[in-house]
Amino acid sequence: MDLYSSSEITVHQLNELKQDDKKIQIIDVREDTERDHAHIKGTIHMKLSEIAKRYTELDKKKNIFVMCHTGTRSQAVCKWLKAQGYNHCVNVLGGIDAWAALIDRNIRRY
Repeated sequence: MDLYSSSEITVHQLNELKQDDKKIQIIDVREDTERDHAHIKGTIHMKLSEIAKRYTELDKKKNIFVMCHTGTRSQAVCKWLKAQGYNHCVNVLGGIDAWAALIDRNIRRY
């Protein structure tokens, strides 16, 4: 997959990319209780409170798509990761809520 050039992506665009590349880096920064309610299979769970300790686990040379519940926390994480030199960090607009509403209606909304 080519590096994604925008700092934001819609769930529709991400879904297309995910279908093309099963090993895509999608980071879920929600808390455990939120993830227990709903999650996308194959995402990497890295809670917001763990990002500063675990961000080096991410591949800096690949796209990093970050999602939370609605896109607010993930936007802050992307800004922080970019400050650490992770330039290919992309915020998923609408987060898991948009994914559940528009892509996979089997995922429970909360």
